[in-house]
Amino acid sequence: MNWKLGKLIKNKTYKLWGVNIFDYQWTDTGETVHLKDYTDGIRKDFTIYTIDVEGTTHTFAAIGRGLNTWLFYVGE
Repeated sequence: MNWKLGKLIKNKTYKLWGVNIFDYQWTDTGETVHLKDYTDGIRKDFTIYTIDVEGTTHTFAAIGRGLNTWLFYVGE
C-alpha cells in the first residue's frame, strides 16, 4: 500500500472521507508500517487501522505522539 502523509492532530478532530475519524471505532489490523515521523525525522512503526464508513472500509496508519496527539498517514 502507498502511504500519503496526513496531519499531526491535537484536538481529536480530523476529517477524512467526509467524517471525523475520532467519531468511529478504530480497528487495529495487527499490522504496522515503518514510516517517517516528520516531527522528529525518525522512522517509526505506525499501527495500521481501519474504520467503516457507511459500508466502506478506509485504512490509515497512526502513532500517538502524546496526550490526545496523533500523527496520521492515509492509505492509498
